[in-house]
Amino acid sequence: MEKKEKSANQHERRDHSISLERFGQQRGQVRALEEFRNRKNKKRLETAKALRMYKKTMKTEGFEAGKGAARKRNVPDIDTADQVGEAQSSRPLKRLKSNTMQKSIEKARKKKEENEESKKSMEKSRNEREKKLRERKKMTRLLAKRTKRGQPIMKHTVENMLKKLEQ
Repeated sequence: MEKKEKSANQHERRDHSISLERFGQQRGQVRALEEFRNRKNKKRLETAKALRMYKKTMKTEGFEAGKGAARKRNVPDIDTADQVGEAQSSRPLKRLKSNTMQKSIEKARKKKEENEESKKSMEKSRNEREKKLRERKKMTRLLAKRTKRGQPIMKHTVENMLKKLEQ
């Protein structure tokens, strides 16, 4: 009888136990749920903090916070023209809206100017190189000239040396 009780007990344990793989999956799911809850809680706290800062700023600027697009400045009713002028001067001026594309337009303009400058400098350096090459070829032709007997013409050699000394 002991054997039957033992085997029945083992079957019950086997039914209640889970595999190692399933245990790992469940642990991963639990961890994922905990991370999700933590992220949600963190986001909720950040939103609450931002909302508090918003309300505080709106209060300091004289607006009624939390009214959405229908926010109005708390201005008491004014009957006389003098008081109207004073109330208008005490109000802060509206900030002018900036062009949303201004930064990109400015960036493109600067890039275009830089490209033009680099093209000009490249063209200038290319012209200088060509000029030097022409002068070098001209001097080589002059120095390569020979007399009837095959001797170099000293006039060109002396001129070349003087030019080098002057530089």
